[in-house]
Amino acid sequence: MLVNKRVIVYNNKHMKKDLYLLMIGERLRQRREAVRLTLAQVSRRSGVTIAHLSRVENGLTDPRLSTLQRVLDAIGADLSAIAVTPPKIVPVEAALMRRAAGRERLDDSGVGVSEPGDRLDRKEQMGIDVGSERSALEPA
Repeated sequence: MLVNKRVIVYNNKHMKKDLYLLMIGERLRQRREAVRLTLAQVSRRSGVTIAHLSRVENGLTDPRLSTLQRVLDAIGADLSAIAVTPPKIVPVEAALMRRAAGRERLDDSGVGVSEPGDRLDRKEQMGIDVGSERSALEPA
């Protein structure tokens, strides 16, 4: 799974669910830390084991809604505090096709992948001093 701030790329249907578990767990941890509670303190207040709380915060388990509610009550938050908005999710195949199309457009425009010497030649044509870069390219 590849993740950045705008797009999630996944390669199977289970990864979509895992992503939500990770996001919910992260929000839960942030809320717990914001009120300066340890896992042990939340465990005592909620009746949920420390191990289970840790697995929930790390996105390793899918907690029941009743468990989430007990934990949220223990940290003084409600369900909206950990609600996540779904990111744009793109299958790997679609991302690879888009990437290939972008590279093709770059190649067609003459700006595509080139040798370092060619790039330095273009810089020189634009009046940019490339002496130090060119000397770094030369074998020692």
